[in-house]
Amino acid sequence: MRFLKAKTPYLSQRIKLISIFYYLGSQLKYNMNFIKKLDFKRIGLHCLYWIFFLWFYISGKSDDEGYFEYIFVYFFKIIAQATVGYGLIYFIIPQTLNKKRPLLFILSALSWLYLIFALLMTLKYYYLEPKFPGFFDDWLGHKMTVPERLTSFKLIFREFSFITYPVIILGFISFNRKQQRLLKLEEEKKSMELKVLKNQLNPHFLFNTLNNLYTLTLKKDEKAPEIIAKLSEILDFVLYRCNEDYVSIEKEIALIENYIALEKLRYSDNRLAISFTKDIQESVKISPLIILTFIENAFKHGVINETEKATIALHLESTRNQILFTIENTKPQNELSNVSDKSRIGLENVRKQLDLLYPKKHELEIQETQTNYKVRLYLTL
Repeated sequence: MRFLKAKTPYLSQRIKLISIFYYLGSQLKYNMNFIKKLDFKRIGLHCLYWIFFLWFYISGKSDDEGYFEYIFVYFFKIIAQATVGYGLIYFIIPQTLNKKRPLLFILSALSWLYLIFALLMTLKYYYLEPKFPGFFDDWLGHKMTVPERLTSFKLIFREFSFITYPVIILGFISFNRKQQRLLKLEEEKKSMELKVLKNQLNPHFLFNTLNNLYTLTLKKDEKAPEIIAKLSEILDFVLYRCNEDYVSIEKEIALIENYIALEKLRYSDNRLAISFTKDIQESVKISPLIILTFIENAFKHGVINETEKATIALHLESTRNQILFTIENTKPQNELSNVSDKSRIGLENVRKQLDLLYPKKHELEIQETQTNYKVRLYLTL
């Protein structure tokens, strides 16, 4: 028992010491994490920005005027300007303008400016002017009391203009930086949306093609090997080249011709009449699979259910800054039902891609009569 009693204070001290070291270690870790999150490059640039203005204020003063007084006085003015600027940029603007409250922004900004102005006038009257007698003799409010300074519109306007012009420059820089960041985020969002759309569109197209191949292999059709060869070229395009936002129009034409050749192998001349005319004056780029989706729909809804001879006419032309694509197909005379929701996936995805890749630079016209279905796509590059 005596041994345990003797050891108890020692153990208690050890536990307290360990607890202290653990607390200090956790605080050090927290502080290190905080330091790692600091953007020292940005902080350094801001410091250089205000050092430049301090240098600008005192650069025109001669040596006999006393650099120390100017540096000391203008240092406080720099502090006032920085306080106004960072208060506006990091607190008032996010809480007002960013939330679409312009009136509250005006009131808050003017109140913030006046508060800093009042503090600066008080500091001058009670500290700077007594410390540097004669330095402010030429200043507008030199002989005014604090209440007179705070109610002098001429002095308020002069000091406000002095305080705000570096803030305006800083605000413009911050606004430009924010806009660039928003544009980058918008581009990333656009890229992600396109990837999602392509990830939906590519399997949809491949499923239809593989389904056609499956039908021919069940019939043991001798055309199956040729279809596999054409399909391999299409797969190469879809899997490896469609990751790009744009491809050359020649590559898109090659894909279209392979797809048409693939489909023609399934139908005799008595079942299908198809024409594809081209007028390519300039080699331009186009979003992959945009055109092919309309061709796929023409075959799926204009040929498969047609018992008589179906007709498909395609035309593609391009100039330096324009692409025009038209496709017209006959409608089955014995059309059983409307297009299902599932079959609309490709067309809806194309509409979304057009909105993302050609915003306000495309026209999509779809005309439907009792006998024909026509699509006209106009792109401005």
